[in-house]
Amino acid sequence: MPLGSFKFRRIPTIATFCMVTVMLGLGFWQVERLAWKTALLARIESQMAATPVPLPEKLDTPHDWEFRPVSMAGQYLYDREFLVGPRTLDSRVGFHMIVPFRRISGGVVLVNRGWINNDLKKKADRPAGIVEVKGLVQLPHKNYFTPDNVPASHQWYWIDTAAMAADAKLENVSPEVVATVKSEAGVYPAGGALLLDIPNDHKQYAIFWFGMAFVMLAVYILSGLQPAVKMEEKNAGI
Repeated sequence: MPLGSFKFRRIPTIATFCMVTVMLGLGFWQVERLAWKTALLARIESQMAATPVPLPEKLDTPHDWEFRPVSMAGQYLYDREFLVGPRTLDSRVGFHMIVPFRRISGGVVLVNRGWINNDLKKKADRPAGIVEVKGLVQLPHKNYFTPDNVPASHQWYWIDTAAMAADAKLENVSPEVVATVKSEAGVYPAGGALLLDIPNDHKQYAIFWFGMAFVMLAVYILSGLQPAVKMEEKNAGI
């Protein structure tokens, strides 16, 4: 059926304008997030590919060290280890074993040795004496959905270096954590606890919002078009 003129309707026009504006805004915001996330993942990949270096006593710019491979020598303090969880590995529920590590230099760094559960705790590999630890620098933080830690009842849901240092009565504890990445079959804790599965779905979200804006605009235009037959009837006074 041939189309005639477009009938302007105030309320649908205002509603469509507002909705299309919001959708386009969300689409452009996702484009900005895409650029940011792409740069972030590139930085992480570059950091992880760097040559391992001794961990400095103090990180003046901790952000620049995040995900960097480092090494340090010292001794584990197994009598003050923490279990942070719940965490899963291969659909099994357990914890991340966090152990204070006293460096030869005297400072203390919390080491995330990896995943373990209650059944494996007594069988955990605990190397004695002076050892060398290699891992990635982690800057722990609490996200929105993580419960608060309850130190009084030894319930730890995230790595809070300051609170853990106070609970273990340790001084000179660094704010960063070193997460081990080496893992051997059948040996626990299982290293590689620092998961880097960071999603980058912003391109799909941007396409979705731009597509929704286009559909909304198309529906508005088509709904306002009047068939030519009605126009002829109107002009003829029918």
